[in-house]
Amino acid sequence: MLTPRVQQKWEKPRHCVVKVNCDGAWNVQTMKGGYGWVIRDFVGMLQAGGNEDMRYGSALIVEVDAIRATVVACQQGGFSHIIVESDSLSAIQMVKRDSVVDVEVEGLLFDIHVVTRELQEVTFMYAPRSCNTAAHEVATFVYRNGGLFWWDFIPPEWLFNTLACEANVSVRL
Repeated sequence: MLTPRVQQKWEKPRHCVVKVNCDGAWNVQTMKGGYGWVIRDFVGMLQAGGNEDMRYGSALIVEVDAIRATVVACQQGGFSHIIVESDSLSAIQMVKRDSVVDVEVEGLLFDIHVVTRELQEVTFMYAPRSCNTAAHEVATFVYRNGGLFWWDFIPPEWLFNTLACEANVSVRL
């Protein structure tokens, strides 16, 4: 029996497809959370963003909201062929309808499915943290700094090296 290959590092999408990595950050004491995402094509970064200053009841809600925000960002950006990667296996399984849906995320899942019907090709995939580093850094930054963030084409310096490393580019700042 063949064991499925588990991705160990971020992989570029094929031509004409964008890959969106997303992640959530949540604090159980304050119930505050936020999320971050990075949209990249086969060459490199196109956009990144995130939002914070919201109250969530669990880490799962933040992770599913991160997925919702990524598909909305792709729709608004005019991308119709996307791969969405998250390091939350349970969130990905619920989005793909591979597991029982937790009632606390049912509304977010509905939103995700409505938006994805407007896109031509959407694939949801689990990616271990080692493949989701850039999105994790964005989520952490957004959570710590608060507010709504959006970067087009030129990432902030603190994110540049992670993106270059993941894309196997040797340029460093």
